[in-house]
Amino acid sequence: MNKSEVEQVLITVKSGTEEALVLKIYKNGILARKGCGGLPGVKISGMSFTGNSTYFDQVMQSVSQQILDQEINHEEKIITGSLEYMVAFYGVTANGDHGERAEWTKSAMLRFYMDEGTSFRHNLLGFVDGFSIEAMKITDSWYFDIVMMALENRKSSALPEQTLAHAARTEEELEKDFQHYFQQTNKKDLPTFVAGKTYADTSGDLSSLVFRIDETSLTYTFSPLA
Repeated sequence: MNKSEVEQVLITVKSGTEEALVLKIYKNGILARKGCGGLPGVKISGMSFTGNSTYFDQVMQSVSQQILDQEINHEEKIITGSLEYMVAFYGVTANGDHGERAEWTKSAMLRFYMDEGTSFRHNLLGFVDGFSIEAMKITDSWYFDIVMMALENRKSSALPEQTLAHAARTEEELEKDFQHYFQQTNKKDLPTFVAGKTYADTSGDLSSLVFRIDETSLTYTFSPLA
């Protein structure tokens, strides 16, 4: 497919049946993500309707026409456990929808389904890995706000009005997601995620978010604004 036809990017990383990352970025402004790319998988998910193509444009800067012309679906015999990396591009809708209900008529896929102990190497595998990391970095600040919305029930001033967040319902599962998220996130990046933002509780009261980070611990507090 032609690069100009791409309207959705889908990135998934799986270990066995566990999803480490699911990331969808649409040209029409829809952004959806679950996970941080590591294991155990963070099950907090969110979706925003940003109304613009900013995220899409950023991730597509790394995609050349040559990449789209080199589709690959590599599968190998699974002995110890499976790893799956996939980046898929979709475009040209048959039903007029350009979001979650779109019936795409064109696609290009780079998929690697491998054994955990594989020695397989390929330049496109390197691209998929690097592209996934780059797409996560581009959406990390947004995903942090999704995590705060899901865990703390506080909405960031940077989130679009049309934003949904979902987390597990039990306290035990919430605690696990909390721990896994902060274990997999670069702590040095956290202050930049909250810079210039306010967080509103269910009553509409605004707070800033302050981190306290040292070599052994990480804590944060919401400081009410006067």
